[in-house]
Amino acid sequence: MDYRNDTEIWVFHLKRGGGHAVLTWLAKSAGRPVYHLNNVFSKPFKVRWRREKIFRAITDPSRRDGKTRVFGTDLGADLGWRELAVMPKEILLCSLENFPLDRVANEPLLTGGAASIIGKSRRRINVLVLRDAFNTFASVKKGKRRMRARLHRFYAPQWKVYAREFLGETAFLGPDTIMISYNRWFTDRDYRQEIAGRFGWTSHEESLDEVTCDGGGSSFTGQDFQRRAKDMDVTGRWRHFADDPDYLRAFDAETIELCNRIFGDITQGEILAGGH
Repeated sequence: MDYRNDTEIWVFHLKRGGGHAVLTWLAKSAGRPVYHLNNVFSKPFKVRWRREKIFRAITDPSRRDGKTRVFGTDLGADLGWRELAVMPKEILLCSLENFPLDRVANEPLLTGGAASIIGKSRRRINVLVLRDAFNTFASVKKGKRRMRARLHRFYAPQWKVYAREFLGETAFLGPDTIMISYNRWFTDRDYRQEIAGRFGWTSHEESLDEVTCDGGGSSFTGQDFQRRAKDMDVTGRWRHFADDPDYLRAFDAETIELCNRIFGDITQGEILAGGH
């Protein structure tokens, strides 16, 4: 079979769930040239799949400024998106933000259709990144107004869908999906090496001190912790909203039970279902 790409990696994550930090770490841990297609089902990518214009975000210097989309290799100044689209690639890293997992089976671009655009790959790996609900929802609350408005109708129910997938209660992404706990990834060096080893790589520890500018960086501190991201209190954001009724309404008994099973009791029992 004629392959254009050696490895195609699809990373599913919720916004404000630590996905961008993990993506940067994955790209740098590979030790091979990596091309990153960010949030491929968002605008402008939705309308550009058919003609492979999705690669324009990688080749256009004005759009790459501060948002690295290629790792481990240099792009020639004269290289256009059409040339890049058909180039053989060692690793194509595709991220999807806020994608409803129950739609995967009926999404043509996730069930073989993408091959006509990005080329066939020798192997495909699905990855799911999950951050605990308390800190995910806190970062959503601290985000832009449109994001805050979706806390109850989108993020609260979708976090549970992602959590059930993480626990293996559903299998929308397939049995060999690599599950990454953002909380543990952030704090546990051995866990990072274990995850990197599943790809055949070595963990790139230096990348943990980088704050990606995707999404404006941290909801709480922007890029203030650039080069020292490991000092951020990413597991204590919930304290900022511990007395906020709107934040507390996002938690029902099921959310807390799922969160405790995966991450342990993040708030040490301070926040219970409905804030009680």
